Amino acid sequence: DLPDLRGLDVCVALKRSQTGHTLPVVLNGQPHGPNKGTATCQLHMRFYKDGDIIVIEPYRASAFPVLKDLAVDRSAFDRIIQAGGYISVSTGAPQDGNAIPIEKDQAAKSFDAAACIGCGACVAACPNASAMLFVSAKVSHLALLPQGKVEAQRRAQAMVRQMDEEGFGMCSNVTACEVECPKEISVTNIARLNREYLSASLGSEV
Repeated sequence: DLPDLRGLDVCVALKRSQTGHTLPVVLNGQPHGPNKGTATCQLHMRFYKDGDIIVIEPYRASAFPVLKDLAVDRSAFDRIIQAGGYISVSTGAPQDGNAIPIEKDQAAKSFDAAACIGCGACVAACPNASAMLFVSAKVSHLALLPQGKVEAQRRAQAMVRQMDEEGFGMCSNVTACEVECPKEISVTNIARLNREYLSASLGSEV
């Protein structure tokens, strides 16, 4: 016999991201599940065998408070972006697409960094709950382009400062973030973020 559930909230709460509709969940201890380079929304049941037990949990990080069930508040990422994840452009008519020359290798590296969807798997995977991979991806994809040079002297400092204020931990080079990232963002971006931060601290390019 089933208990009388009338009047009870029996729905499991979820909170999807506006980018890629990524669910901030841990499947059997792994953010986004066992498949490398795959987000939760891309993980199909055919990847599991009959009888497999799937344990679904929300992300565990103080900067990502659980709202309810599997609904996690990741607005900390939004505030980090607001702190410096933008560029300055002149108002008026748009420039021609080829007006600013960009070296091909730099453009490719910027594109790779810009693939970050801000899902937070890097934070969930890190034993320190660090957001360095996320912040470094957002800093790198602008720092590598000439359009991002206007704010270069303040961007890294402002975003790292906001990251610290949000309560994320420090990076200790475990690199679990890269392993679990569904977009396979490289930790080389963290090295670039460190260079940008040092450059801003010294007031000159490094």
